[in-house]
Formats: sequence, structure tokens, C-alpha cells
Amino acid sequence: MNEKQLRTLKRNNEESREFTRNCVSAALIVLLNKEKLENITITRLCQVAGVSRMAFYRNYQSIDEVLVDKIELFAHRLASQIGTDIYNNWVMILKEVNKDKDTFSILVKLGFEHKIYDVFMSLLPKNEENRTVQAFWLSTFYNYIVRWIKGDLPKKLEDAARIAYKYTKNIPLMESIADK
Repeated sequence: MNEKQLRTLKRNNEESREFTRNCVSAALIVLLNKEKLENITITRLCQVAGVSRMAFYRNYQSIDEVLVDKIELFAHRLASQIGTDIYNNWVMILKEVNKDKDTFSILVKLGFEHKIYDVFMSLLPKNEENRTVQAFWLSTFYNYIVRWIKGDLPKKLEDAARIAYKYTKNIPLMESIADK
């Protein structure tokens, strides 16, 4: 097999893996809208996802790992978009959460808030000073988002962003966690 064929094979394997993971993740959200997490088996999840158990186990060790993976993808997507404007960060974060609001609502309903928090905190840099400032911001974003998902804050995204900005505009900005 030549170099070009190897690259093509590798790309196809990566695309297949991503497709499988997306199918499993989407199927889990569909099932969680109907059933409790503890009632969902890997066999049932694979049936709904249209993948084999072998494909599932090539990608995940457990159903919980599927949820953590979904949170990690979201966290990295957010981290890559954090900028220097506090108001725009609030708008962007709320827009991104809104895109996946059903998923986050399910995670919050299931009591998986701690998994969301743990994944976000795992993105913090090693440098102690940056870590402290960013831990504050991540905790603030996280708590505000959870309150917003639970319906404790204004439903309209712009109103929620405006209120968040009002109380955080004088707090020093963090460096982008994508730069860690």
C-alpha cells in the first residue's frame, strides 16, 4: 500500500469513527427524551444509533462516556470562540448553549451538572494565576448557563447576556482557554 492509499484509509477511518460517534450521541439524546438513563442499555442505544456493539465499544467504554464526550466537544467549541469582549462572550456562549439546549436540559435534569462542570474545569491552564482567573470565569459562565437552562433567568438570549454583562463587565478578562 502506498503513502496516498494509507492517508486515504486513515481519513476514511477517522470519518467513519466520527460518524459512529455522532450517531451514538444523537441516539442517546433521543432515548433520554423518552427514558431514564438507567433504563437505556448499550444494545438498545446501538439499535437506535444503527451501529454494532463492536462499533460502540471501539469508541466508548460506557454510556456515561458518550455524555462526557458530548460535553467535551461542546466545551472545546466554546473555548475556541472566547474573545476579549465580555458582552460578545456572553452572547456567543448563550447562543452556543441554545443550539444544544435540549441536550443541556437533559443533562441538568439527569443531575449531570457536575460532569459539565468537571469537563469545563479540565480545560484550565497549568499556570496558577491564569488558572485562578479562568476558574472564576468558567464557574461564572457555568452557573449562569445552568440557571438559564433551568428557566431561572430571562428566556430571551439578549436579555440574559445584557444582565450577565452588567454584573461582570468590570472583572478582568481571562486569556482564551483555547491558548492554554
